[in-house]
Amino acid sequence: MKKQFNRMKQLANQTVGRAEKTEVLSEDLLQIERRLDTVRSMCHHSHKRLIACFQGQHGTDAERRHKKLPLTALAQNMQEASAQLEESLLGKMLETCGDAENQLALELSQHEVFVEKEIMDPLYGIAEVEIPNIQKQRKQLARLVLDWDSVRARWNQAHKSSGTNFQGLPSKIDTLKEEMDEAGNKVEQCKDQLAADMYNFMAKEGEYGKFFVTISGQRSQPSAHLWRNT
Repeated sequence: MKKQFNRMKQLANQTVGRAEKTEVLSEDLLQIERRLDTVRSMCHHSHKRLIACFQGQHGTDAERRHKKLPLTALAQNMQEASAQLEESLLGKMLETCGDAENQLALELSQHEVFVEKEIMDPLYGIAEVEIPNIQKQRKQLARLVLDWDSVRARWNQAHKSSGTNFQGLPSKIDTLKEEMDEAGNKVEQCKDQLAADMYNFMAKEGEYGKFFVTISGQRSQPSAHLWRNT
């Protein structure tokens, strides 16, 4: 509770300009931090738009998806009509077209399952797992820096008061110095881990870009033209 109180007091002082705010991240890391928000938004909206393209039920396997596709219903209708028309020319045409539509439905269901597993699931992982974990660590760093600023401010204040005959003040200064060093070490450890995670994430940009190349490649497949327009 005391640490929380000191943290809130320091934050209030920084907000009104009575205390300086320490920034421990380099300009490169701050730029990466801003890009993380953009990348997360892009992945989130791409995932949402891809779902809108699906004609089958999201999250089902190819076989179950195939049964529910509108194309499958159309193929069944044609095949049933061809059976009723028996050996007529129209009946044979309906049978052939029904088989073709059913094959298209099968390809479409397989196409959607591929897109879901190879593209959508990774995009979801980036937007809802990887980036949020980095951002959570960034918030933890901000709390640690706030604690560091707080104890450093109290240590400076104790030094200013050291000229007075305050009983126990040297002991208090030593204690605050230990707290300040410990807080500084925690900041450095958290910052180093955050920096490593940020740089590692950005190093995989090319890998993430391949997901969108795959989408473009899949859109050129015969069954892909059956997707709904986004």
